[in-house]
Amino acid sequence: MVGPAKKYVDELLKLPPDERSEAAEALLLSLEQEPEPDDDAAIATAWAKEIEKRIEDNESGIPAETVFAEARARLQKPT
Repeated sequence: MVGPAKKYVDELLKLPPDERSEAAEALLLSLEQEPEPDDDAAIATAWAKEIEKRIEDNESGIPAETVFAEARARLQKPT
């Protein structure tokens, strides 16, 4: 690691364990967040992939009865 990130990490490592844990959690959460609403390109790409997947699934020729039977079976299973 080089540059500003190394400087920050070096400073964070000087903190007590509980504060380091809080900082680590905050950083991890920042990576897991949903894309920003103004990130139209990322959203459009994700939707395009989902649409293609659904089209492929639909073209696979699985009879509706099979799909419904599988769905019913999943709903009836205890969790």
